[in-house]
Amino acid sequence: MTAIPYVQSSASQEVPPPYHFPDVTVNGFVCEVEIAAAQDYCDKFFNLGDPASRGFKYSAVATWPYALLLMIDYPVMITSSRTPENIGGETQYSERGIVSQQEVFLAIPVLRTGMTPATLLTNSTLEWMLPFITVGNPTSAVCGREMLGLEKLRAEIAFGENIYPGSFRGEVQLPGWAPLQLQAVQRMLPFLEVTTGPPTPTFRGSPRESSLWTLFRSPVFSDLIERAATAADMIDGMSSGLVPTTMQTVSLKQFRDAEQPDRAIYQALIGCRTKYSGITNFRFYKELDVEIRLHNQASFQDITHFIRLPPTPPSGPIGDVSRTLSPIAAYRFNATIDFDQMRTLHTFSVDRGDGLPPTRATSDLVAPWLRPWAGFFGPRRPS
Repeated sequence: MTAIPYVQSSASQEVPPPYHFPDVTVNGFVCEVEIAAAQDYCDKFFNLGDPASRGFKYSAVATWPYALLLMIDYPVMITSSRTPENIGGETQYSERGIVSQQEVFLAIPVLRTGMTPATLLTNSTLEWMLPFITVGNPTSAVCGREMLGLEKLRAEIAFGENIYPGSFRGEVQLPGWAPLQLQAVQRMLPFLEVTTGPPTPTFRGSPRESSLWTLFRSPVFSDLIERAATAADMIDGMSSGLVPTTMQTVSLKQFRDAEQPDRAIYQALIGCRTKYSGITNFRFYKELDVEIRLHNQASFQDITHFIRLPPTPPSGPIGDVSRTLSPIAAYRFNATIDFDQMRTLHTFSVDRGDGLPPTRATSDLVAPWLRPWAGFFGPRRPS
């Protein structure tokens, strides 16, 4: 089959991967997740069609009922492709300069399981779903949506220092409607605020601790985690998923039918690898000195219900039912991030109607750890 070249336009902001992001700053917060909401998301966006013909199932990880709320500052974002693109006279992506942005997203672990004895071994793996992701740069929003299927939302994001030196403050505003009713005008609304105390060790803030991660909160452990991060993926095991150095994400990429917008002409699960390296300056915050405030108003209720929220009294403007919580753990570090692998995991069969045969489903589901041995288990892309 002859490959169809993509037609590049100077009006497009799509810059294809791979990407290289040096010297990023990550502030991470571990929150309790609503397992039922996570499973509903898996069933709606990943477990499409007939289970037998699909051959796999995505499930929320009930044994690790936590989500990572990550707030990342990217001072430099560049394409790292070494292959010149054939884009018909357009300026090469590698020559278009750099991009910077702030990004805030929720990552929830999900388990993909093969549904036969053979695929239970070869196709089962742990991935991360991103039920909401906000970015401050429009180019990043376009790239994420059009190429990866990530439902990136363009937001106003501000990062800075909170009251004490070394502390953190992050704010996110999104376009939305305060009431979901006729004649309501869309405007920028507060969505999320996070404030912290200074990183440990510190004499400031709450004197008492409440979580398991208190055991790890010491200068010795912080130094150990920083050193271990330079050796393969040892940090993944040490931190129980707290700071995954390789994050494999999964998302549903789809396109609407022009004549029937309620129908899709293409649906596929896209897998992406984000690899963290050179982790330095790893520090914890006292979790009781961290306040996460989610504005659970009308436009945002569908994207805030993944986090388990305490039943605190309503506060804020009329119609804005805010909820505040402290995370299970909170930390920050610096690193280099490489977004270096992307592949189509599964293309769903689509009924094209009008007597046309449906498109054929294809799969490339061999788990990353087993891919070097995939030939021993049959072809990688079975029909």
